[in-house]
Amino acid sequence: MLKKNTAALSLPKSKTVRGYEIKRLALGGYIRAFELLQEFPTDLMEACFPGDGLRGILERLKRFDAALLESIMGGALAAAPALIIKITAELTGIDEQELRDNPDVGPVGLVEILTVWAEVNSIADFMPAVRKLIGKMRAAVGSSQKPSTGSNA
Repeated sequence: MLKKNTAALSLPKSKTVRGYEIKRLALGGYIRAFELLQEFPTDLMEACFPGDGLRGILERLKRFDAALLESIMGGALAAAPALIIKITAELTGIDEQELRDNPDVGPVGLVEILTVWAEVNSIADFMPAVRKLIGKMRAAVGSSQKPSTGSNA
């Protein structure tokens, strides 16, 4: 019989913040969360350097000046909130337009929603668990390798 992590079981399966119920995700939700977080830098770079590929971005950065800084900051400030709202909506199941339009949410409420999402979904426990797993996998691979004798025979 599989042992269950009693600490994780004691965490609430949902919590309400700013009138929204934030639920613990199934595994597929975590996969989607990581996909969204991986897409975020690319989406942000596209907003800061519209239409430029990596080579074009590097060329523009070689000629960095105040106008480019203003353009980059403008793109980031315009795009980042919308991207964060999109990610929050995907992670929580709250309608994206509702998050934008609800005056009871605002920037602080958005941070509260994401904080509760991380809490309910035990995100703080995830990376230490991954590091522990990687350590065990490395140890298992290291112990299964035959020592080299220096000979091809």
